[in-house]
Amino acid sequence: MVSDKITSNKMMMLGKLTARFTHELRNPLSAIKLNLDYMKLFEKDLPNDVMEIITSTREAFDRVQYLIENILEFSRHNYENSSACNLNDVSRQAINLFKGTPRIDNLLFETDFDESIPLLNCDKNSILQVFLNLISNAVEACEGKGLINIKTRTVDDNNVLWSIRDNGVGIEGDDQAKIFHDFFTKKSNGTGLGLGVCKEILEAKNAQLTFESETGKGTTFYIKFKLDEEKINA
Repeated sequence: MVSDKITSNKMMMLGKLTARFTHELRNPLSAIKLNLDYMKLFEKDLPNDVMEIITSTREAFDRVQYLIENILEFSRHNYENSSACNLNDVSRQAINLFKGTPRIDNLLFETDFDESIPLLNCDKNSILQVFLNLISNAVEACEGKGLINIKTRTVDDNNVLWSIRDNGVGIEGDDQAKIFHDFFTKKSNGTGLGLGVCKEILEAKNAQLTFESETGKGTTFYIKFKLDEEKINA
């Protein structure tokens, strides 16, 4: 279909631009790292508060470098590169990436995985990116405390349903029609691209992204994968 080709081209262009941008960031970051390492050579001559600043800056640098490497790794994979994909395993991987971070110290993750769901013909990296984005949104909606439930199940002979439910602040009524629009965000440091990109990735694989939300009570996102085209025979 023409629309599928357009979406594919847009995603490939986005991947190339992201890879180029993050690659260019490496040079100035390398200079920062060299300067920090150089200053640390004189730690015996520097005041303790200065060394604390250098150490915290180096830790921040390591975090940025980690994020860049993950972005580059993701961009190296075309989102249409398909292979056998277990949604339960990808969900566990996404949850594990959040474990140990301060932002979820007061959050409880619950899972309800149907271990009998079939393998799907998907690109694991793109599906992982979608799951990470939706989990991150749920974590932020809970404002550091609450409950997040992730579930998989076969809803009929032709569909597998993945869902994530949180008991966070919910999405205000007027905003619900806008959340998939490019650049719409209520976050002070958000880009407004996350949900729109997720929706395009999923639609390219003939999967549907929908949601239900109630202000003050939480939000549930659903992803419906069609088995008739994506199922892999065991």
